[in-house]
Amino acid sequence: MAPPGRKQKGSSGTKPTHISREPVNDIIAQKRPEAAALPVELQQMILDVFRRAFPLHDQGEVKTVIQEVKGHLFQRDFASAFAKQEYLDAYALRWSAARSLGYTDIFLHRDLQPVWVGGTDPCLDMNSSPSSMRVACIGGGGGAEVAACAAAVAQTHSLSSLEVHAIDIADWSGCLDKLAHHLCTPPPLSAYASESAKSANGPLVASGQFSHCFSQCDILAVDEGRLRDLLAPVRLCTVMFTLNELFSSSISRTTAFLLAISDMMQPGSWFLVVDSPGSYSEVKLGQGQTKKYPMKWLLDHALQDVAQGKWKKQVSDDSRWFRLNSSLKYPVELENMRYQIHLYQRI
Repeated sequence: MAPPGRKQKGSSGTKPTHISREPVNDIIAQKRPEAAALPVELQQMILDVFRRAFPLHDQGEVKTVIQEVKGHLFQRDFASAFAKQEYLDAYALRWSAARSLGYTDIFLHRDLQPVWVGGTDPCLDMNSSPSSMRVACIGGGGGAEVAACAAAVAQTHSLSSLEVHAIDIADWSGCLDKLAHHLCTPPPLSAYASESAKSANGPLVASGQFSHCFSQCDILAVDEGRLRDLLAPVRLCTVMFTLNELFSSSISRTTAFLLAISDMMQPGSWFLVVDSPGSYSEVKLGQGQTKKYPMKWLLDHALQDVAQGKWKKQVSDDSRWFRLNSSLKYPVELENMRYQIHLYQRI
């Protein structure tokens, strides 16, 4: 999982207001599928889920833990950064929450509409409009992808159910269980809440519409049979702020992984990569010599040159921004997200 990027200070302190889903659906119907800003009401609902899932019992202590995690991430010591449950919870509270907003914006953007509702080639087996869907999120243990998928399926009326499979090298199962519980549980209301507020109060996503599971493994080390079990049934596979880390650990093994999924994923399925803009990975050429390759070039080389004829690139953008609304309320700082995006369809 990639270290945090540049920080953007957000609002904090006051308890967020709980907002029902009904007006959010109306707003999305008016603004989507155009590339409009993600409704602030939906953003606040997602943040409220993270705040309830990872409550601040002692704000000073949590900030200390966050600083410890940040230090490990800065040193690129991911094993230490994710070694304790308190570190995992702090990471989810601090970084996954903001990224989940950016990922939700990506999922509900018109670029990804064919992923949820079917398209773009009617001849592909998996391209008919799906009623249920499986998603695999490689490096998705921190919960950002899981929350974003839940928000997306709640707003995508063509889907009756969505199963999200998060795959990560650290044990995020406890975090994801807490997050999923609060995604599917209505927020608490005051005993003095009006009847209209009680009737409008509901979870971000219905439990019958959304489910999740988790696998702890090194995706570059799993055998072919296990990899096929993980990825062959999915309609969408995401690699968010993780692919450059994989390339940095081993370009040859990561390329082999990309070629393997090219053989395993079904025609009509999708592969989504989101990462830091301008990401580069280094290859040692000799004693003390290295050469830097853009992650985008390595990705295209694997999927378009080597696996020629198996993937069609549907979306590619070297730099986009997701900017947080200043009215959002959250107990710790949040940050904007700048990213590159590449979406491929298996053909």
